[in-house]
Amino acid sequence: MGSDRPGPFASRCIGFQLCLSPLFPDAPRISIPQRSGTKFTTTSFPCHVWGFYPRDIAVMWLRDGRVRPESTYSPLQRNPDGTFNLTLTYTFTPRFRDRGSFLPCRVSHAALVQP
Repeated sequence: MGSDRPGPFASRCIGFQLCLSPLFPDAPRISIPQRSGTKFTTTSFPCHVWGFYPRDIAVMWLRDGRVRPESTYSPLQRNPDGTFNLTLTYTFTPRFRDRGSFLPCRVSHAALVQP
């Protein structure tokens, strides 16, 4: 017991990380940095969604009411408190016809009453 040498089971121990999941759904929090596009310049619009549980979530960028399928998701990340976060980024090059376009990020989740 007084020795600094590892005991006979030291090489057989396996470490693990304990993650507890919330018992109730947590509503996602959403952050969209305010940004405007410049015509003929590729611009990325991120929609950060974090702190949600369970992991099932639908996040989409809309442009003039239509889903933008060219959006890209970051990998879903699990936080130490058991909630999740991700970022959906819509990248495009604005043209003259895009002037005044409205770009909302829509999030649907079990903990939200409406998207």
